[in-house]
Amino acid sequence: MTDSGTEGTTHTWSVPECPFTIETSARVLDDIRLAVTDAFFSLPRGGAEIGGVLLGRFDHGRLVIGDYAAFDCEHAYGPSFVLSPPDEARLTEVLSAHANPAAGSRPVGWYHSHTRSEIFLSEGDLQIHNRFFPEPWQVALVMKPHTFQPARIGFFFRQADGSVHATASYREDTLEALPMRQIPAGVPTAPPWNDPPQRNFRPAPVPGPVLQSAVAAAPPATAEAAAPPPGPAAAELPIPKFVVESESSARRWLVAGIAIVAVLGVLGAAWQVRQMWLPRLLAAIRPAAPATAAAPAPALGLHLIDHEGQLQIQWDRTSPTVRRASDAILEIADGGPLPIATQLDTAHLEAGSFTYARTSEKVDVLLIVHQKEGPDVREVTSFLGKLPDRKTAEELDAEQKQREEAARQAAKMKADLNSQAAKTQKLEKEVQTMHEELRRQQLRRLNNQLPDK
Repeated sequence: MTDSGTEGTTHTWSVPECPFTIETSARVLDDIRLAVTDAFFSLPRGGAEIGGVLLGRFDHGRLVIGDYAAFDCEHAYGPSFVLSPPDEARLTEVLSAHANPAAGSRPVGWYHSHTRSEIFLSEGDLQIHNRFFPEPWQVALVMKPHTFQPARIGFFFRQADGSVHATASYREDTLEALPMRQIPAGVPTAPPWNDPPQRNFRPAPVPGPVLQSAVAAAPPATAEAAAPPPGPAAAELPIPKFVVESESSARRWLVAGIAIVAVLGVLGAAWQVRQMWLPRLLAAIRPAAPATAAAPAPALGLHLIDHEGQLQIQWDRTSPTVRRASDAILEIADGGPLPIATQLDTAHLEAGSFTYARTSEKVDVLLIVHQKEGPDVREVTSFLGKLPDRKTAEELDAEQKQREEAARQAAKMKADLNSQAAKTQKLEKEVQTMHEELRRQQLRRLNNQLPDK
């Protein structure tokens, strides 16, 4: 992988199973990471999943991703990235808008985030991939954000036979954030800021006689200026009343404007975080609904049964939630740093059980059921118990020898029983033959004793 963490570098992804090499701009991956992280923190408990279209070109076994087009999912079925019919129509428009080969880039795949599951392609993801991205060189990028660790990514592609390995990516990479760019030093292009000139306020008007005397006392600048204007005399005109603007009133207007802007800023910030204070305000104003009005959460009947270290994970396969599910994710936390995630299709869900060999005394199990129409249903349970005693290699060998000896004895007894059965069958035939011979002799003696006619 070539990824130095700068904007101009590329992220190279290749595995032996992929028939081509994937090169992605580090800037594109970082932009997608920022959008995915922002959506991850937009909602509590997992956030929202987002997606979009990857743009680039495919040439001589190289798939180059140089741009992307974000896609606005309406999340009609919950926070997961599941497309509704209007979403599919908008996605078709986005693909048509970027389908011009003359522009230098075209749709080469798509991306989406997984915030509640591991990196894989679900049944719904495969439907999107096969319907909107059917070309053999088009790929799918899955990104999983994390609260305290770097995001992880994985690519999915069509192999030489056209199949997609969807259960997990052949290779997962961590995506570090790009460093912040510094502003280049140099002479600023904008002119330096100058203090504005002081404002000149108009003087207050003087009474009529004083104004006339001042005018009379002023020496005329020119002859034209000294000439009286034609028309009625100036004394007959009404004296205009000017609005007096003082420095103190301007300062008051400036303070009032700053206060108005500050109030508007506070109101705007409060509106942006309304999901934090609005429910509390409504809860304080409106009376709380009775406890019986809340609909109970659908139960999956998740429970655990242990038998000598073999943990039986069982759920209610007849539950309406399980019957309506498209697939599910089973996460098992068995003392390791990360839980073990296993995708369950509809066949596994209908089985109603899953067997797991535990390696620790405490096991946490989380079952996430993805419904075809509706939000995801989650249920968690735990098991706490001592591990069974592990036998040594000598004990295992002794038990194996005992089993083999018992098997040999059982085979010998079976052979003896078969031999004895054959002997018994032979004796039964001999007894039957002797019985028939005695019967024939008795019939001859009876015939000989009969008188002649």
